[in-house]
Amino acid sequence: MARDRRPSSLHQLRRYVACHHVVRGWHSGEHLARTPPARGCARHLTQESIVMRVLFTGGGTGGHLYPTLSLARALLRADGEAGLCTAPRAPDDVQAPSSDAPDEVLFIGARGKVDQKLLERDGIPHVTLGSSPLRGSSVVETVGGLSRNAVATAQAMRIVSRFRPDVVVASGGYASAPAVIASAWLRAAGLLRNTKIVLLEPNVIPGHANRRLARFADEVWGGYDNTGTSHHFREKFRLIGIPVRPELVTPLSQADARRSLGLQPDGFLVLVFGGSQGARTLNVATSGMVAHRRLPAHWQILHISGERDFEWMTAERRAEPNDNRYSLLPYVDDMALAYRAADLAVCRSGASTLAELAAVGLPAIFVPYPHAADNHQRANADHFVDHGAALIMQDELLTSDSLYWMLMDTAETSKLQGLQTALRKLSHPQALAVMVERIARAKVGSLGSAA
Repeated sequence: MARDRRPSSLHQLRRYVACHHVVRGWHSGEHLARTPPARGCARHLTQESIVMRVLFTGGGTGGHLYPTLSLARALLRADGEAGLCTAPRAPDDVQAPSSDAPDEVLFIGARGKVDQKLLERDGIPHVTLGSSPLRGSSVVETVGGLSRNAVATAQAMRIVSRFRPDVVVASGGYASAPAVIASAWLRAAGLLRNTKIVLLEPNVIPGHANRRLARFADEVWGGYDNTGTSHHFREKFRLIGIPVRPELVTPLSQADARRSLGLQPDGFLVLVFGGSQGARTLNVATSGMVAHRRLPAHWQILHISGERDFEWMTAERRAEPNDNRYSLLPYVDDMALAYRAADLAVCRSGASTLAELAAVGLPAIFVPYPHAADNHQRANADHFVDHGAALIMQDELLTSDSLYWMLMDTAETSKLQGLQTALRKLSHPQALAVMVERIARAKVGSLGSAA
């Protein structure tokens, strides 16, 4: 990683892309002054504007949202340096930008507090539609969902036709269906002749939406070789990796990261977390373990409970003797600090969590959420376990006692080092740079060709 926390290859790639694509709003002389071209590439520069627009769609869960957010940030111009897209103005309403808007990205997602909060935080223009899961638990739910998705697809048709993206990147989940279907129909009708459609599959087992939408895709990107064996993807699959935020890899020392979180700088630290909403099973087991088990004197527990359970857990802790080795927080704004501070994690096995842990090299005990669609969290965890990169505990077997003994067994230095070594082999640190490069290929019509 470069010291500015962006992959060095991405920096070089931006220079390459800048040579071949004049982004609207830049005079070629200004462009050349900012980014000296490689030998021979000046002849490719013209005064003619070439628009680069990327439409992102997906969401509903962090696993479907975080990878596309990471890619959107990489595509936007960073620190004034030339990128494929310029930072856009946030729209005043849900209307898509007009055809004479600056080069930009747009995100189409489902209505929901988590998705909208993250998009607003990153300043990414977004439109939320009333789409629903593709499968209902009853006939009434299914029919209602079809009706809502039909309306959402009609709305997406209007938005996509106005935005006219060069590339559509869909990260799965029911929220991605309207925009992908709309883009495919408009392309088939000749209204988006050069638009490319890419699916990003963050899980080991392809999700229901991506399986259905694969027929429309030019490429499918994933992070695990097992994903490419799906007959839905076939020759379209590219093993690239799952993009994560470059800032997750912090230059801070472990001791400094712990101090930033108000923790003791030394000792063995276990990080327990359950995603943005927390995980009740993990919270109950961890709370019971801390209350009823004598932990080794050099251990610390950083427990991120989520907002939902924080109140009752705080009340329960008040009845226990004060222990400065146990820190209970509802959330942590900067997970890079939490990852850097920890020696071992106990967590769910959602797609984004796995990609982030692999990127930072933090060993983990996975407790897959048993009710996840297609049991995909179990498949994710099994993939890491099969590669010797993690341990697994079934949700129904997790208790304060079972957690305690598993932590005691795993805390050996040699075992942690073995997990960490295997974990890094599953990391794809250049995923962002490769994805940006392949998106750039859309301008010369080679996206979808052999890697």
